[in-house]
Amino acid sequence: MNKIIFGGGFDPIHLGHINMALMAQKKYGGEVIFVPAKVAIWKSSSINQDHKLAMVKLAIKDYPNFSVDTFELDQEEQPRSYQTVAYFKKKYPNDKLYFLIGQDQVNAFHEWAKPEEIAKNTQIIYYERPKYELNEVNVDKYHMIAVSGPIMDVSSSDIRELRSAYLQEDVIKYIEDNELYFIKKIKPMLKESRFRHSKSVAHTAYELAKHHGLNFSKAYVAGILHDIAKGINDEESLRLMKEFYPGYLDIGAYAYHQFLGAMVARDTFGVHDDEILDAIKYHTTGRKKMGWLEKLVFVSDKIEPTRPYDSSSLIKAMYDDFEKGFITVLNANRDFLISKDKMVDNRFTADCFKYYLNK
Repeated sequence: MNKIIFGGGFDPIHLGHINMALMAQKKYGGEVIFVPAKVAIWKSSSINQDHKLAMVKLAIKDYPNFSVDTFELDQEEQPRSYQTVAYFKKKYPNDKLYFLIGQDQVNAFHEWAKPEEIAKNTQIIYYERPKYELNEVNVDKYHMIAVSGPIMDVSSSDIRELRSAYLQEDVIKYIEDNELYFIKKIKPMLKESRFRHSKSVAHTAYELAKHHGLNFSKAYVAGILHDIAKGINDEESLRLMKEFYPGYLDIGAYAYHQFLGAMVARDTFGVHDDEILDAIKYHTTGRKKMGWLEKLVFVSDKIEPTRPYDSSSLIKAMYDDFEKGFITVLNANRDFLISKDKMVDNRFTADCFKYYLNK
C-alpha cells in the first residue's frame, strides 16, 4: 500500500494542507500520514504539541485515508526529515513511500540534512504553485514529481494573525475554546457577552457563506471582528470619531463602533481587505448598494442564534435564498426598530431601507 508522508509545522493545520493531501492521495492512492513537527526546522517556537495534535486529528477525522503519526512529537528533540523517513522505512518495509512537500520547499531542498537519503528512500512529490519560481535543478537531481490541483493562497501565519480563516469549523472552535492565536488578542478587548455574540456572528456568517458557495474565510474574519470596537469607552470613541471620522458624527453614538471597528481591524489586526473592512464598517446601519459580505455580516449580526428572540425563520430564509433572505431580514429589522422607537432616520439606514425596501 502506498504511504504518503506529509510532515510540517501544522501551526495550525488549515485547508491548504488538507487540499494538498487530497490531491496527493487522489494521484497516488493509499494513505496520507500527517506527521506534525514539534517545531518546524525554520521556526524558533511552536504551539503546545497537545493542541497541535488535537487540531490535526479534528481536521482529518472525516477522511478515512488520512492518519496521524506522532513520531516527531514523541522525540526529545525535533528530528530531521531523513530520520523521519528512516522511521517510516522501518515501519512500512513493504510499502511504497512518498514524501510530500510544498513547491517552496523544493527550492531549498539541497540545503536539507541528507537530502540524497530522503530521495533514495522515498519518492519526493511536491505540490505545484505555477506562479512561483521553481528550482528545476533540485527537481531533476532528486527525481521529484509534481502534484497538481487547486491553489489555496493561505499560510499558517495568516491564520495565526487572522489575515485568513481557511479552516474547518471544528478547528476554529478548538482555537476559540482554547484561546489560541488571534483569540488571545480578541478576547481581552471585549466583554464576555460581546465575545460570545461575536463568535456566534462569525459562525453564522461562516456557515451561510459555505452553504452559498461564498468566501467563508472572509465571512469568519469579518464576523469575529465586527464588534471589536465595542470595548472602547464612550469618551474615547467620541475622540476617535472626531479625529478619524468627523463626517460620520451625525450617525449616532450607537453606531460609532462600526466605523472604529474597521479602523481597529486594519490597524491592530492587519486586515486590508476592503470587503471585510466595509462589512465591519456598515454592519449596524447598513447602506445602499451593499456587497455580498456587507449583507452577510449585517444579517448574521441580527439573526445569530444567541440573540434573545427566535430567529429560526430568518435563518431558514437566509439558507433558502441569500438575496430574498436578506430582504426578509431587512424588513424584520425595520419593523423591530420602528416598534422600539429606535432611530431609523440616519442617512445610512434611511438609504438602505429606501434602496432595498423602497420604504
